[in-house]
Amino acid sequence: MKNTEGGLELRMALQNIKPTRMELLKLKKRIILARRGLELLKLKRAALVMEFLKLIKKSKNLREELQRASERAYETIKIAEIYHGTVGLESASMMVKKMSGISLKTRNVMGIRIPELGRTSFENIIDTKYRLIGLSAKIDQVIKDFEHYHNIILEIAETENSIRKLLAEIEKTNRRSNAIEKILIPNLEHQAVYLKMKFDEMERDTFVTLKKIKSNLEKKENAETLVN
Repeated sequence: MKNTEGGLELRMALQNIKPTRMELLKLKKRIILARRGLELLKLKRAALVMEFLKLIKKSKNLREELQRASERAYETIKIAEIYHGTVGLESASMMVKKMSGISLKTRNVMGIRIPELGRTSFENIIDTKYRLIGLSAKIDQVIKDFEHYHNIILEIAETENSIRKLLAEIEKTNRRSNAIEKILIPNLEHQAVYLKMKFDEMERDTFVTLKKIKSNLEKKENAETLVN
């Protein structure tokens, strides 16, 4: 069905094209530009795929690290609970200040805006005066381990969001390159061939016409010579 529609569009385009030398020159320029554009799209796609594969590997490593960080953080909090008890941990949690929002920046990868999440240090969420007099080394370690755990989660979110954006851009680039390679360039080449055939046909018609004119003139000259 698609091939039939494409053939119909091509026939309509051929019917509407003007058989002039200027039109043929324009077609040749468009073919050159289309091929250059296709080459750039393929280079872009290759770069995007490389970045995509790099992020896939990074995501896998981060998820493995997250598992280790999770086990360590919850093991640390169990140790802190043994030393201070549930009440001691709850008292420490009462010292926590409200955390500020996560900052968001972006970086450019082949024209795609990739988000980057800012990191928040957990050490700053407890007032310094409480840290000096109210917290033990065990609770300090809990804060550090959960900060590491939290930052890995943020990095995974950032990485996997980037993966989705890159995948969408790869698919978009594929569609554009396929449209140029399989539709636009062949159609332009068909139009150029059609115009070339038209010019050859016009030249043959002109040659035949000139030959007939020459033949008629020769006959006329011969007739006048006989009369004289």
